[in-house]
Amino acid sequence: MGLTCYDVMVPTEVQRTIHPDESIATAFNIIRDSRARFLPVVEDDGTYVGVFTAPTLLKLILPKAATIGLNDDASRVPIESLSFMNLTRDDFDQQLERLKTEKVRDNMSRPTNIPVAAPDTPVMEGIFLIYKFKRHVILVEPETKRFVGTVSANSLLDRALS
Repeated sequence: MGLTCYDVMVPTEVQRTIHPDESIATAFNIIRDSRARFLPVVEDDGTYVGVFTAPTLLKLILPKAATIGLNDDASRVPIESLSFMNLTRDDFDQQLERLKTEKVRDNMSRPTNIPVAAPDTPVMEGIFLIYKFKRHVILVEPETKRFVGTVSANSLLDRALS
């Protein structure tokens, strides 16, 4: 049998995760400290429920007016530049303070943007999913819906192609 996604994944003991009821501020700290681009969102029993990403975090720091019309069919024309705005350290700290009350559960990435596969998925399919979605693949046990690990371009390079 050939290589599977399980063979090249980043395992749960290495991949940082977050609980859906944690605050966005907590997610910010984990992403900052681990330099992660995403955090799988996992319930207490290990059930995978979604992904919280660094781009989502950045979106939450932006003023709401700046994001209108960027990712939907809103009738308003999106703002093209925010170079006229300044952000002081105090402003940033206030934004983070606000994020202490927002939950990860309410700010996860859309499921259609995150590829999910079973651990026994052939590695070639994992490579295809990474190429197609331009992001990591979440490995979930089909029967239990439990998070198993992730496959990224880096984990492929580190484990399969080295």
